Amino acid sequence: MHSLKPVEIAFKQLPWFFSHAFARICHPEAVKFYKRLSDGAEPDRVLNVLPNHKTIYLPIPKAASTRIRQTLARIEGRFSRSLKATKRTRYRGPYSPRNISIGSFFKLATDPETLRFSFVRNPYIRAVSCWANKFAGKPLTEGDFFINIYLASRNELDARSPVGPGRTLSFGEFVHFATSGQKARCDFHLMPQADILKLSGMELDFIGKVEAFDVDFLRVLDHLNARNEIRRDAIMALNKSAHGNWRDYYTFDLTKRIYRAYEQDFDRFKYSSSM
Repeated sequence: MHSLKPVEIAFKQLPWFFSHAFARICHPEAVKFYKRLSDGAEPDRVLNVLPNHKTIYLPIPKAASTRIRQTLARIEGRFSRSLKATKRTRYRGPYSPRNISIGSFFKLATDPETLRFSFVRNPYIRAVSCWANKFAGKPLTEGDFFINIYLASRNELDARSPVGPGRTLSFGEFVHFATSGQKARCDFHLMPQADILKLSGMELDFIGKVEAFDVDFLRVLDHLNARNEIRRDAIMALNKSAHGNWRDYYTFDLTKRIYRAYEQDFDRFKYSSSM
């Protein structure tokens, strides 16, 4: 059934393609608006939309994105009915802009009642979470998506960088990789959060912090008129990385490397540079 996924994605984008041609004549302002967002940006890749709830979410990996997306999909009430049978009881979604018409996206994006939001995370903690969840303990051989990114970036790193089936990335080696190679910084998990927010081309109404998730996410849940059951479950962490106290992973040098690489995140989102 996995082979049907590209067909399913293409089918869901049909309203967008048909409406785009129609909008060139009847809704040129919608086409112009989308083109402005798309100039140097990637709204289809980064935005999640809930038209019925007047909500747009820009997910940032390792910043509670799994928890938020599943909560939004649950509020939409959409189940997964195809593809992998083991996932049929899980909610899928929310939509991307290309799953609705271009006119609907324009109306949603420009409606003053729409909540446009995202969540960010302390860069020090985000780096530990990314390493623990995507790299720790994995042999440095081709096959894993994230290890492939590392292997493709080795030419930009020290030739002595670890490689091979008997080697894994320590946190220190991960930090060196994540902060040195330009290829590595192209993946959303390693990209500065401020840069990810720029990709949508859209101004956000609210940027919450994972460190204050229980309080900040209430603003989103209030906007969505979420039921008490959903509010309770939304607080539960999902896809939690297995690691110890994040401060224990840092040396003075590693702290400096992360701060220099993600300085714009520390400055924009008011995170302290000190441990």
